[in-house]
Amino acid sequence: MNSSQIITSFRKEIWEFKKTLFWVPLSIAIFIIAAPLLKLILLEEHETAMLLDTITNADNLAHVEGFTRFFLTTIMGMFVPFIMSSLIIQLYYFTTCLFDERRDLSIYFWRSLPVSDVLSVIVKLFTGALVVPAIFMLAATFVVFVFLLLALITCAVLSLGYDVSLWGLWGSANIISNLISIWLNLLPYALWMFPVFAWLMLASVFANKAPFLWAILPIAAILLIESFVAGYLHLDGRIFFNTLREYFAFGQGMLLGNVTGAGTEPSPFTVFFALSSKISLPATLVGSGFMYMTYWFRVNRSHV
Repeated sequence: MNSSQIITSFRKEIWEFKKTLFWVPLSIAIFIIAAPLLKLILLEEHETAMLLDTITNADNLAHVEGFTRFFLTTIMGMFVPFIMSSLIIQLYYFTTCLFDERRDLSIYFWRSLPVSDVLSVIVKLFTGALVVPAIFMLAATFVVFVFLLLALITCAVLSLGYDVSLWGLWGSANIISNLISIWLNLLPYALWMFPVFAWLMLASVFANKAPFLWAILPIAAILLIESFVAGYLHLDGRIFFNTLREYFAFGQGMLLGNVTGAGTEPSPFTVFFALSSKISLPATLVGSGFMYMTYWFRVNRSHV
């Protein structure tokens, strides 16, 4: 195993999904940028005057408590559609990455290359868990910088043409730290979702057809059986259901925390710490077991 094999394997995975990984984030970025600009262009004259009057009277915003909170929430809001779309693409990728190569028998070609099954499985895991969301986050970061450029131009026009200075807002925005904090969420998110990704890969390598159903139906069956047994025996709790609920519980309070809390300065690392707190050793071990089973099936079951 060498670096060229690893790089080539990642390129192969990205190449197979290049249309999805290019057009989906690009379409979202174009829509987010074009929609407000089109709205501004279509404003009527009295609406434009009201907007200009609002901006003209906003030169004291630099001293308003909570502007940092507002700016952080705005940036996170720009990332939301990209993150949600990335999650959907991740689910699609993990349920098809090993199934498709068995269905079209291309697995025989890929396995004939000097690349081990261990490397192939690990590369697919890292591609889906880190590369796919990173591409969407890169598109979201581009959108943020486009709006920052537009805001910079707006500040310059207001400063030169209307004698309104909004430059003080830039010092309160903490732009770089906010963006870094959002990017830092990628790793704990991947570790938290690792058991889910590993389970989807296992379903992908095991299923003869409809791998997504193979991923969902066993979980649904266990929940139904557990619910029936708990009701029939009058048991107080359901172990499997409660375990899943506790592991995936991610309430609004955990997500927003200091971002929307009143009276305190927001911490851009709130989501990072919340995600990190969800990572557990038992779940990681379960995910590792799923990954070993995925590797075993890829070696011993190479066709649909």
